[in-house]
Parts: sequence; C-alpha cells; structure tokens
Amino acid sequence: MQSRAIVMLVIALLFGGIAVFLVNSLLTRQLEEQTKVTKLTTQKVAVAAADLDVGTRLEQSLLSVVDWPESSVPAGSFSGTRALVGEQPPIVLREIRKGEPILSYKLSPHGARGGLTIKIPADKRAITIPVNEVRGVGGFVLPGDRVDVLLTTDTGRANNDFVTRTLMEAVTVLGVDQLSSEEEDEPRVVNAVTLLVTPEEGEKLTLAQKVGNLTLLLRNEADITVGQGGVTTLSALRYTAPRKSGVKRVARGPSGPSVQVIRGLKVSRQKVRDAR
Repeated sequence: MQSRAIVMLVIALLFGGIAVFLVNSLLTRQLEEQTKVTKLTTQKVAVAAADLDVGTRLEQSLLSVVDWPESSVPAGSFSGTRALVGEQPPIVLREIRKGEPILSYKLSPHGARGGLTIKIPADKRAITIPVNEVRGVGGFVLPGDRVDVLLTTDTGRANNDFVTRTLMEAVTVLGVDQLSSEEEDEPRVVNAVTLLVTPEEGEKLTLAQKVGNLTLLLRNEADITVGQGGVTTLSALRYTAPRKSGVKRVARGPSGPSVQVIRGLKVSRQKVRDAR
C-alpha cells in the first residue's frame, strides 16, 4: 500500500509540475506580446516653426526639422532647411501653419520677387476690370473670392434690345484696387478688381469692356460649379397680362314653369308648382 501511495504522489507531483510550467509559459508569452514595441522607422522632415502667411520669405528661424514616420512622409517635403532656404529664399504662396510640413507646391521658385506675380500660375494671366459700388457687389468682393462675370450689351442685336449673358464663371479674384492679401475681411468699395484668367478669357474681357457693361456675381467660397449661366433678353422682363377665358357666363333663370312678377320698376320671375 505504501508503494502505491508513493507512486500516486509522484504522478500527482509530475502532472502538477507540468501544469505550472504550461501556465507560466502562457503568462510569459502574453506579457511579452503586451510589452512588445515595434520599431518605427522615421525620416527627417522640415516643418514650420511658426505660422507662415502668404508672402512670407522663408528664413532659417522660421523652420525646424522633426522625425516623421517614413511610411507617411508627404510628397514634395524637404529633409533639411539648408537646401530649402538656399542663397535666395523662396516666398510662401499658400498659408502654412505651425508644425505643418513645408511642401514645394506652397513655395515660389528661389529668388522670386514678392508681390502679385508670384500668385499667377504659368498658364494664367492677371487682368484688371473697372467696377463701381454696384457692379462690384457693394465692396464685398475680396482677394481670394470667386465670382461670375456678366456682360450686358445691345451690340449685335437686330432690334437693339439689351441682353445679359454669363461671360465667365468661378473666376478667382487676385486683388481689389492695390490690395492682394487674402487676410482682408472688411468690405471695401473699390474702382477696380484684378481677376485670374486664361489668355483667351483675358481677350474676351478686354473686348467686352468696349461693347457693354461688366457686372460681378459673388459666389460661395466652396462653390466651383460651372455651366449654370445663361442668357437673359429684354423680352423676359416685359410684363405679359394673363389671358382671359373665352367662356362667357350667361345668367340662367329658374328651371320649370314660372311667372313674371312686376312690382313697380322691379321685374322678377318666380317658379310655380306644376298643376299636373
């Protein structure tokens, strides 16, 4: 009996040891998975050390270099500030916020002059048209807005009637008078508005000023749809009286047998009961 008990005790201790080993291995593995840190590969990226407004010329003091995840480095970024600034620093063309990567498309070429010319793409042109308080939307048109251009003229009409047509749509405003900063937010009555157009659109605007009057329509800043314009003629403004119905109403007397009753100057008819 004693030998049997000893054998059972040994077997129990053996299985207990195996169970403890397995549980310990499982807990150790879970702990390692929880504390395991994946090594992140980074790359140096130049970012803005402060908010950079449009027209700011870059300087070393306005930039800093940070570690950026290599898998999400934006296209057009710079790995250092020396090549970015260079001997002739570029100018900021689009607003850059603090901590935002410096991207090539937001900068002018190195050595570019300041002013309005840096905002004009290679395939575009700037043209200025005269406006007044009414045609300039009461001074609410500001740099950066989008407008439609309407032309009102009677040239070429057989009956000399005036016609208004949409000449251009969603045109970007570069400046009003001599102001080109997009930070302007106060209405200002001006005498001229500078628009960003293609060379062909510039030719149309130049000719349109000779044959008629130009008026601006201010758009919502998020509205860039085109193809909404049309043509309005003078006949569309003329009042057209509603047509009268050709049906003539006739007063009908009472149906059935009736008699005529005369009381002084008043004559009427009254229905009588059928004797049948």
